[in-house]
This record gives sequence, structure tokens and C-alpha cells, in this order.
Amino acid sequence: MKLRQAQASATYLLPDPGELDQRIVVRRRVDVPADDFGVSPTYPEQVRTWAKKAQPGAAAYQGSVQVENKVTHYFTIRFRRGITADHEVVHDDISYRVKRVRDLNSKRRFLLLECEELGTDSGSDYAADSIFTR
Repeated sequence: MKLRQAQASATYLLPDPGELDQRIVVRRRVDVPADDFGVSPTYPEQVRTWAKKAQPGAAAYQGSVQVENKVTHYFTIRFRRGITADHEVVHDDISYRVKRVRDLNSKRRFLLLECEELGTDSGSDYAADSIFTR
């Protein structure tokens, strides 16, 4: 497909059948006041879904680090309304902060979640065995 001057964004390849092969939890983080004058996270909304996990290329990662908006992983999921930068992704006991959400090709079929890795998710109710019983 030839790109035209009027096209504002790139055309993305949609995932092939079977590429959404990783189980993740997308949860909305809400910080509530804690007893020690700090905050503690709560997760009122949680959705389990299938995703495709990928890492950005070296140039994309380097560019995001330089502007202090680091993106370490991409998760592609089926389209869902309401996912914003207030959400986190949990995959294999590692949590990721959602930095940006894109509707791939503006088709409302898939979302691309650009995320930053936060580290091991030791404080949540999820363990690798308890999230998805098979």
C-alpha cells in the first residue's frame, strides 16, 4: 500500500490468528490514602485477556529514553474501550505501566499498549499459578 501525503500515521499490520498467545491482566490503578500519610494502590477494574508481547527496536527504545518517556514493551490486545494511561499490565508476575494506547489503523479491532516495565509485582493478589488455572 502506497503512503499518501495526507496520511497522518503509519499503517500497522494487524496480528495474525494465533499471535495473541500470552495471557495478561489489564488493571486500572487507583492510589488511595494510606495510614502512614502515603498512598497505597488499589485495582478496582481488572480484565484478563490474550495479548501479543513484543519489544521495541533499539532505535525506538533509545528515542523514548532520550525524551524520558521510556517504552520497554508493546502489548497488542483486542479492542476494548476505556483503557488509558491509568492502567497497568501484569504478565508473568511482572507489571508494566501503560504509557500510551493506540487503536491500530483506527479500525477498532486491536489496541497497541505501549508500556514501561516496572518490575516484579510482589504486592498484588496475583501469583503466576493463581491468575490462570488450566
